[in-house]
Amino acid sequence: MRKGSVFQRHIRSCPRDASGRLMAHKCRGPWSYYLLAGRRADGSRRQITRSGFATKRVAQVGLQEALAREDAGVAEVHGLTVGDFLDQWLNGKRSLRPTTRDGYRLDIERHLIPALGSIRLADLRPHHIDQLYSELLKGAAGHPTTPSVIRHTHTTLRSALGTAVRRRLIPWNPAQHVELPEEGRRATTVWTPAEVNQFLRLHEGHRLGLLYRLVAVAGLRRGEVLGLHWSDVDLAAGAFTVRWQLVNTRSGPSLGPPKTRSGARVVALDAGTTAALAKHKAEQAKERVAWGDAVVENDLVFTRENSEPLRPEYVTHAFRRLAANAGLPPIRLHDLRHTNASLALAAGVPLKVVSQRLGHSSTAITSNLYTHVIPSVARDAADLIAALVADSPRARADNGSRRVSSESLAPTTEPPGKET
Repeated sequence: MRKGSVFQRHIRSCPRDASGRLMAHKCRGPWSYYLLAGRRADGSRRQITRSGFATKRVAQVGLQEALAREDAGVAEVHGLTVGDFLDQWLNGKRSLRPTTRDGYRLDIERHLIPALGSIRLADLRPHHIDQLYSELLKGAAGHPTTPSVIRHTHTTLRSALGTAVRRRLIPWNPAQHVELPEEGRRATTVWTPAEVNQFLRLHEGHRLGLLYRLVAVAGLRRGEVLGLHWSDVDLAAGAFTVRWQLVNTRSGPSLGPPKTRSGARVVALDAGTTAALAKHKAEQAKERVAWGDAVVENDLVFTRENSEPLRPEYVTHAFRRLAANAGLPPIRLHDLRHTNASLALAAGVPLKVVSQRLGHSSTAITSNLYTHVIPSVARDAADLIAALVADSPRARADNGSRRVSSESLAPTTEPPGKET
């Protein structure tokens, strides 16, 4: 069993009063503790001593925490601050997607390090994190941070501290015991079939018209449609495979794998969209010839005139402008993907099929996102079932014909002594 104790240091040169007598009550220094933590490789005792505690009670709490860390095999990280650890943690995340890394870095630099960076990692407690989130909600200069941003920041902190626990730098994760602000779900705005048709028809000749059509009819994410390669398009089969996405990073647009494993998928296309893609490919080939040596070599389906990749923000801004010019209700480009899913579900496409086309990892995600559509789909199903058993003339006629058919198959009389 590990041993330890608390003690109070004494000041060597005690102050004296006016008469020259020692002021004993001022001879007492801060409280400390020591802990016998096993032996070193050479056999000598390993002793941990910490001082600077204002009271005996605080020193005892510190000793108990040190004992708990030793019993759990947690490493001693006396000088490591939260800020230093967060930097080390992010630098050690070698397989992060560029956008994920940028998001983590933004949370760390904007919120976590300014508020928590100077606190020792071993001293971080839930009340420190609570205070940070309360200050963020109040905001600076009348600009409060939204609950969604706080939740994103909390996800970053919780993940980092989870790594600290696994590395035995701290015995438990203080971010797991923090209450987060409620985040109101943003109402999803979608277009009607007529509005989608109006938008696509008006901008059929626009350079980005086919791109927006793919988002509307195939439910692609912005990055997925921008990262689509001709090598992944099968015009003969009327389908394409999602293998890449183009996203913004601090260093500019970057190609990477889909957002999730389920994001890599095969999506079937209608005949009209397939024909439009074939026409687009022929026109793009003519552009490449016209640009000659100035063309940028790549295999992307949607590019600028010289085949440079399109910037994601340009595609978003252009969509907003074109929608306004068409006199349509304002929606985000991502809402065009939501429109695809909502219309598919309302049309009776099975939830599993919709989920697979969208690249969701489970149908639960699809159902949660489109709860505004699911009830109407369920009501339609209920109405269809009820119609089959309703007491209507057609239902009675159908039932009567079934009874006649069944009765005509039964014998009119039974032979004597025959069991039925």
